[in-house]
Amino acid sequence: MVLKLNRKATVAAMSVSTLGSLTKQHYNLKWLPEEWTMSIVDGIFADDFLDDFTKKINEYYGDVIVPKIQSGANKEEEIEKNIQFYIVGMKEAKESLVNILGLEIENIVFIVSVDEHPDVALRSALAINVDSELLREFIEFKSENS
Repeated sequence: MVLKLNRKATVAAMSVSTLGSLTKQHYNLKWLPEEWTMSIVDGIFADDFLDDFTKKINEYYGDVIVPKIQSGANKEEEIEKNIQFYIVGMKEAKESLVNILGLEIENIVFIVSVDEHPDVALRSALAINVDSELLREFIEFKSENS
């Protein structure tokens, strides 16, 4: 599962790929979530799942972050705080999902991705996920394709 952030580090998209879609639709795209077809942005779940969250995050950005930056706060520091917020949130979301669905925690790799900050995907994967074969596969992919 990937939470993709825009350059302001607010939500841009959420993508999910399953074992079935990886073998049928996303062959050779396993670690390229921008190519996955099941994406919140595509409208599959947008009305029910992410719209309200995205709206609240964008309101927070406009109401809290923009005034801080206008008052002299460092923009990059504020963006990094947002990135850390999402990393912690994704870790908690993953743990909740595993508890609710009874999945083994290593069966899902959660990643936060920001195009303007390519280090975030690897950094977030290491912070969110426990060591597993799937995580090591992602790390190897990022090492070979960075």
